[in-house]
Amino acid sequence: MNGVDGGAAQGSLVTAVAAGLQIDCTPGMSVTLTADNGSQPSNGGRQLVHATRPADRMPYQLFANGSQTPWTSQAIALAFPIGTSRLSVPVKARAAVQRGVAAGRYSDVVRITVTW
Repeated sequence: MNGVDGGAAQGSLVTAVAAGLQIDCTPGMSVTLTADNGSQPSNGGRQLVHATRPADRMPYQLFANGSQTPWTSQAIALAFPIGTSRLSVPVKARAAVQRGVAAGRYSDVVRITVTW
């Protein structure tokens, strides 16, 4: 199987309804969001895993709410103003594609926890 040249790949979380995470809550409440290291962590970081070749992995980082700092274990605080029951949190991912990695579909599952 041919590999690809190294570089960086970036994408945004987009659903059928909107871009990013959609959080619904009672107006006037405050919540925090945290994200785990995904289902395939390595050395404290997230990894994407090839769909048919589980040994092929690539590291990636998440960036939330317009931050330039990777979203690791820090909580994101959200406040729902009076009259607002839904907020959108934009989430982007950036993967470091290493030379020779197999072409194909890579994925991971990250658990988002909402605390109020």
